[in-house]
Amino acid sequence: MFAKVIILIADVWAIVCILRMLLQRGGLSADQPAMRFCKQLTDPLIIPLGRLSRKKGSWDFSCLLAAFVVYYLVFLTLIFMALPSIGAAKAIFGASLFGLVGLSKAIGYALLLGLVTRMVLSITKPYAPIMDALRIIFEPLSKPFVFLRIGRYDFSGSIVAIMLWLWLTVLVPQLMSQLNMWMLQ
Repeated sequence: MFAKVIILIADVWAIVCILRMLLQRGGLSADQPAMRFCKQLTDPLIIPLGRLSRKKGSWDFSCLLAAFVVYYLVFLTLIFMALPSIGAAKAIFGASLFGLVGLSKAIGYALLLGLVTRMVLSITKPYAPIMDALRIIFEPLSKPFVFLRIGRYDFSGSIVAIMLWLWLTVLVPQLMSQLNMWMLQ
């Protein structure tokens, strides 16, 4: 139970990190409530890590680095708690793999949340300030499915959302299970 709660907290924090990176990429103003929330929650780790990684254009990779570091530390701690006799090299490598899978999960959830928000806002508030940022972020992903736009209603992200959902509900749990089995060997 303890491990699940710790991983859930890491998931939420990592998702907010990824959302911050995406919203910055979309050009959302720091005055917007969503961006203020993301910055307040993630600044304590992203500011120090920002010195280690550089921005590439409008992409702030310190957000990815921060999310990975959190996952790495959480999984490393949980591995040593669950398997105290495990070798350090296997624990470090395993925590890195778990961290990468966790990071992909956080990216998937952040993208899914953004796509659902974009679809809902395209119906309810198509001129909300966050819509411009969401268009910039998700236009490249939903472009192949542009035929699902009907008037002012935009359902083009539906296929991408379904693919993300399959990744999150089928493939990520299988990867985590395989990693768990490998760690126990």
